[in-house]
Amino acid sequence: MNQERLVSVIRDIERFFTDLDKFQIKSESDFYHFDKFYGVSMILFSIVNRAIDLGEEIVTDKKLGFPNKYREIFELLHKNELISDRLSHDFSDLVHFRNLAAHEYHSFKEKDVYKAFQKINAVNDFIAVVKKLLQEEIKKDSQKNNGKNNSHK
Repeated sequence: MNQERLVSVIRDIERFFTDLDKFQIKSESDFYHFDKFYGVSMILFSIVNRAIDLGEEIVTDKKLGFPNKYREIFELLHKNELISDRLSHDFSDLVHFRNLAAHEYHSFKEKDVYKAFQKINAVNDFIAVVKKLLQEEIKKDSQKNNGKNNSHK
């Protein structure tokens, strides 16, 4: 796994969440203010894109398959028991939002942004999974290096 890349992506996502918190969204009606609607939409879009990057990195590193669609990344992670059924479903919804934002921006409404906003914490749950995988890899690398060092003594 490209540890530096994963850490960089996680930092980006954490920064986006900090920015998202500044909007202080409490309800769907907050999105009737155009600045919040467009600002939060873009931040959510960015968070989901970077979460997709994390997922792609793991799918590639673990050789889980070749997804044709972003949604399939999270299906593969679920199929291989790296994420829960709930996370897989939440990401299906978030990827749908991302695709709306990318390709149908003119047609989505406040309720669409609010639905994505309500699910976006799934990304934090996914980050926890990725951090655990990183810790396991670091531990494995450390053990491997200790084994090499001990064999040279």
